[in-house]
Amino acid sequence: MTRPLTVLLITLAFAQLSCASSGYTPATQSMPAARAALPPEERFFYDALADDGEWVLIEPYGYVFRPRMSYLSWRPYEQGFWVPSDIYGWTWVSTEPFGWATYHYGEWLYDRYEGWVWIPGSEWGPAWVAWQEGDGYVGWAPLGPPDRDWYSYVPGGPYLYVPASQMVATDLSAHLLHANQLADRKPRLQPVQNYVELAGLRINRGPAIEDIERAVGHPVHPVQIEDLFPRLAPDAHRDVIPDVKRPGSLKSPLPMPLDSIAALRRAAREAALKARTLAETGGSPPDRVPLLRVLPRPPGNPAAPRPRGPNPLGKARPGGEAPADSSR
Repeated sequence: MTRPLTVLLITLAFAQLSCASSGYTPATQSMPAARAALPPEERFFYDALADDGEWVLIEPYGYVFRPRMSYLSWRPYEQGFWVPSDIYGWTWVSTEPFGWATYHYGEWLYDRYEGWVWIPGSEWGPAWVAWQEGDGYVGWAPLGPPDRDWYSYVPGGPYLYVPASQMVATDLSAHLLHANQLADRKPRLQPVQNYVELAGLRINRGPAIEDIERAVGHPVHPVQIEDLFPRLAPDAHRDVIPDVKRPGSLKSPLPMPLDSIAALRRAAREAALKARTLAETGGSPPDRVPLLRVLPRPPGNPAAPRPRGPNPLGKARPGGEAPADSSR
């Protein structure tokens, strides 16, 4: 046995003996910094999205999720389609396995170095976007933090557009346009303010169904939104343990079991595959659309709303583009 190996073995044996005699145990591996930085009730996002991207630190927002997609060409709310709902208005159906989380919870931000990143949140919505409409076109842009001019960094602008006649198309990506592609047409676009309040949460339902019906030339039938896996959700308001050492305080919510995380990943991929099949074939939306709602807001327990929007300053943009609606 060589001298360096002998010294190493003696050192390890001494360390174990010291821990045993003093009553201490060696430190276990700590929680990843990105997971620990998330609120306890949102840490399952870290586990569930582990295969779909990475978590990066962007101050002052903390750790955010960056999908494993092309930095240059990819953008949110592009791979999927819209379906109309009686309750929620236009609801986004994603063909991406991470879409159940990133388009229905939290908000988006475009960073000049990291590209599009997602900031987690616990409020479920049909889609967190600002809407525009006018002259036969409909546009949408991800809602995000209003505290800096991030929307001006987005290549081609934060909005995606589609002819209103194609709003019900499942092959929506084949009809998408950017702001520069509308420059010659110069449509008179205005913010859509079609709000409804549900369980204390203010949601923009998007373009009126009647407007889209006139554009497509036939009735548009709303779909029914169903919970794909309703009993999977960790009820953060039920599974919170009182801290007996500090009366009136609470410990962290119980973690989601590993088998539930695996089931969530499977359900997310199955839903994305079904949506992608529809998008590729261009078929009609189904009468019922299953969506994963893992953190539904409990009725009667509204959280304080956060202002969001790609244009917090409310200034008109060049080329006839209307200011984004950043209110909620």
